[in-house]
This record gives sequence, structure tokens and C-alpha cells, in this order.
Amino acid sequence: MKLNKDDMIKILRVLENNTNTMLEMEEQNFENNKKYMRLQQQLFHEQWKNRYLVRRIKNVAKLIGDPNIAVTEEELDEQIKGSEN
Repeated sequence: MKLNKDDMIKILRVLENNTNTMLEMEEQNFENNKKYMRLQQQLFHEQWKNRYLVRRIKNVAKLIGDPNIAVTEEELDEQIKGSEN
């Protein structure tokens, strides 16, 4: 199969277009990964703050003499289930 000059030029244009598209997608992927990692870090810090506050509230509850105060939703659900049974 013989290709003439015009066919080769068309093939090269298609390859260039595909390469440019792939490079743009790679750049978008990189930016999305940075955003995702930033959100992961924010979530980690929010979870850390939540754990810290729960520990502090439990400590205060012990100091005031009522260590059974429900602090989390799970503990509240357990207390509700326990009082229903």
C-alpha cells in the first residue's frame, strides 16, 4: 500500500490532534488529583477535630459526674434502643 503526500499529512494531523487531546486530558487528570487530595486532607482535619471534640466533651461529662451523656449519634441511638427494650 502506497501513501501519497496528502494522505501522510492527514495522518499526521490526526495523530497531532489525538496527542493534543491526550495531553489535555492528562493535565485535567492532574488538576483533579490535586483537588481530590486537597479535599481528602480537609476531610481528615475535620474528622480529627470531631474526634478531639468528642474526647473533650466526654472528659467534661466525667468531670460533672455524668459519664453516660450521649455525645455521638451512635451513642444516642444506643441509649434510645436501651430505653425502648
